[in-house]
Parts: sequence; structure tokens; C-alpha cells
Amino acid sequence: MSKTETILGLTPILKRLAYSYLCRGLGTHEIEHPVYDAVEVAPLYSWKQNPEDPTEYGAGLKVTFMREGKRIRWAEFGVRFTGGGGSPAIFKVK
Repeated sequence: MSKTETILGLTPILKRLAYSYLCRGLGTHEIEHPVYDAVEVAPLYSWKQNPEDPTEYGAGLKVTFMREGKRIRWAEFGVRFTGGGGSPAIFKVK
């Protein structure tokens, strides 16, 4: 954890809490917390090509912790494709 993250209150616990709300999906969620009364999960930037690596694409999401409609703290997450699977989609014609 960097000194800046410490000063801003972006602790490992807050990051894990942000991730748990990220998993709940886009939108505004209630939270029982002494400092925050709502959490908003929203797109930060849409799916786009990485300018430094044309083979890589990604997107961003932001988790905002609020109190009485005011943004108190937020955490940003980058999303990129890491792998997948499924039944074959391309077949060789005989």
C-alpha cells in the first residue's frame, strides 16, 4: 500500500469492500456502515483497445462510497479478458 493510498483511506479492507460491491453489479446499493450510507457501482470507461498493446482490450469500473449524496471515497478497477471456454464455435468442414 502506497503512502498516498494510506492518506486517502484506500486500505486493503476498503478495497475488498469495494470489490464485494463490484460483484453485486451496476447501480446504487445500501450499506450499513458508520461512515457511508450508499455505494454506487458505475462504468468508468467503456471497453476499448489498449493504445500500448493493440492485442489487448479492457474497461474500467468505479465503486463510490457516499454519505448523504456526497462522494466520500472511491476505488477504480480495471477489467481485461484473461481467458474463457465453452463448446467449439468453429467446425472444420469435411
